Amino acid sequence: MKYFWSILYNFIFLPLYWLGARLLSLFNNKFKAAFKGRKDLFKYLKSKVLTLDPAKRNIIIHCASLGEFEQAKPIIDELDKSEKFNFIISFYSPSGFNHSKIDTPLKSKIIKTYLPYDLSSAMSKFIDIINPSAVIFIKYDLWMNFLKQLKVRKIFSIVINSAFDTRRFKWKFPVSLSYKRYIYQNVDLIGVTDEEDKLHFRRLMKGTNSEIKVFGDTKYERIRKAKEISGDKALIENNIVENKNIFVIGSSWDKDDNVIFPVIDKISSNGLSEELSLITILAPHEPTEDTLEQIEYDLHEKYSHIKSIRYSELNKYNDENLIIIDCIGILMGLYKYADVAFVGGGYQTGMHNVLEPAGYGIPVLFGDEKLSEDAEYLIKNGGGIAIEDSRELFKSLVNLLRKKDYRYDIGKKSLSVFDSRNEASKRIAEVVNQQIC
Repeated sequence: MKYFWSILYNFIFLPLYWLGARLLSLFNNKFKAAFKGRKDLFKYLKSKVLTLDPAKRNIIIHCASLGEFEQAKPIIDELDKSEKFNFIISFYSPSGFNHSKIDTPLKSKIIKTYLPYDLSSAMSKFIDIINPSAVIFIKYDLWMNFLKQLKVRKIFSIVINSAFDTRRFKWKFPVSLSYKRYIYQNVDLIGVTDEEDKLHFRRLMKGTNSEIKVFGDTKYERIRKAKEISGDKALIENNIVENKNIFVIGSSWDKDDNVIFPVIDKISSNGLSEELSLITILAPHEPTEDTLEQIEYDLHEKYSHIKSIRYSELNKYNDENLIIIDCIGILMGLYKYADVAFVGGGYQTGMHNVLEPAGYGIPVLFGDEKLSEDAEYLIKNGGGIAIEDSRELFKSLVNLLRKKDYRYDIGKKSLSVFDSRNEASKRIAEVVNQQIC
């Protein structure tokens, strides 16, 4: 199969992919930016490499886009402690290259670049210019010719945060699994997030020399750091939340609201209102003026027992039971006020980040239609609850707010899931140091 995949990739897939990308670049800004960013790439790289410390070793950390770069940051921070490396951060997507930034001071030099298109000649030149001692791939975006060049030159390569996603067709279909097996054979070390993924990869790579290790997941560390930064910031006055039960809804869509609002209205319309003393904080996924006005209109027309106020107007707070967040960038800090959280997207677009509230040791609820891997892991370990409809949410929420011991028990399980996957970057850095120092 080795020659089959190599021929298919280089003589059919790559030409068709390049041609398709070229055509799309005529009317798609993302593809247009990708080609523009790679123009004179090697000239740009040669000048940038001259700014690096020649006494240090170069490490390439490759990220598909911005999300993977966020997962790379803890590794960069950890490796930087040794003061032995220069960092070259490569991106495939313009969103990663244009919007990425290091938000902590580094002792080492760092440059960023696009990854060239995966032609053997281009990848050979790319490696010649940078002369890396190791290449770290974040999660995926493994390119055949890049990996082959690294293998031939005996440059250490590792992919981290690898997940064997059995829910996706490409991780089930025999043909795509055969291709993945071929690709992963060219990686020196496959770093997975847990023992279950390790077992899946072992089956896939059976009969090969591939090394597979469990490191955990670096995205947990990014959340921990963000949590620490936001911990001391007072986002809501204490007199508003004091002696109240707080229900925080993160990144909600309209289908989430359609399940949640009837529950809040019901709790506020009977004797439960005084018993539970509930304040709900709603952070819409897209807090545009149109979205905010639509939410306020729906509340006024359908839910007479919900009284809302926008976050920007909290100086006028008058016992409203729903606070609507009309800005971005503070959701992580809002979870610290929560007794229970609901993460949106599970009924509509796919789950948003359930790890953020889990890091605060609270029960995490979410829609049951499009569960993420992290949501399934929370359910499996007793820290998360999938909600089918308003009736189920009412029952679960009231139960959690009434029974503190039950709530705390689920919260502990939620936090233990979060804690168990921390310190991945430290373990990864140790391996990289052992391999190249």
